[in-house]
Amino acid sequence: MDTNSKTNEDTLPLSPEEIKAIGEIAIGPSRHEQFLNAHYKKLMWGGITLGVVAGGVIAFFSHRNDMRHEAAAQVVQAMKITAPGEGIASADEYDTAALDTLKQDFANTPSAVTADLLSGLSLLAKGDEAGVAALEKAAASSAPVPLRARALAALATYELQQGKDSAPTWTRITQMEANPYSALAYLMLGDLAKAKGENDAARNWYEQCKAKCPTSALVADKTVDMRLTLLDVDAPTPVEPAPQPQQGENPLGNPFGEAPAVGGTEFNPGF
Repeated sequence: MDTNSKTNEDTLPLSPEEIKAIGEIAIGPSRHEQFLNAHYKKLMWGGITLGVVAGGVIAFFSHRNDMRHEAAAQVVQAMKITAPGEGIASADEYDTAALDTLKQDFANTPSAVTADLLSGLSLLAKGDEAGVAALEKAAASSAPVPLRARALAALATYELQQGKDSAPTWTRITQMEANPYSALAYLMLGDLAKAKGENDAARNWYEQCKAKCPTSALVADKTVDMRLTLLDVDAPTPVEPAPQPQQGENPLGNPFGEAPAVGGTEFNPGF
């Protein structure tokens, strides 16, 4: 019999101190614990720095939102909107001085671009050519596409009213992303081409309007289809006006001619 073999009963249990010592020697601290021990101070200061930065970011965005809300409120005041449902003042009634102040005090907010647009509309409504530059500034900004397209549509409309060539400005709208003014731009380009007698070019613009703006009201209410139909209709031939009665002729067409005198009294055959 092997006298060196021992049963479980013969083996003495290890003390807690022995177990801890064996664990520390055989395994040692984990890599995670080693990393924490080596970089504890760096992690602590990093956490503090991160907290400060996060707090600063939150404060920045909070301040920016407050600025945007205040700027938007001033836009509403400049447009003279006193209460919902009470209507909006016409462009020539906008408070242009308030809009100029807004553009200076809130230059880095989206409302500053809106102020450029409103200033342009107001100035042109008052006959001031400076409105053109304001609209061009809004159109060249980084504002959302609908606002930039709105500025171009207003500019093109003004050019049309002044007898200028508005086609290049309408074309700029068609070259942007789809927006609420795309269909109008295609329609106007078609109308301008038709007015020049360029029916093929006009048809192309109208067809693009239907293909690229299928949900537009101009397409839904058949306005574009009507334009296409009219392209195939010949213009009416002018005719000479009917001859007018010469002076001295009876304008009422009295078959009896001049009323004869009876007994020295004029006789009116119509009565």
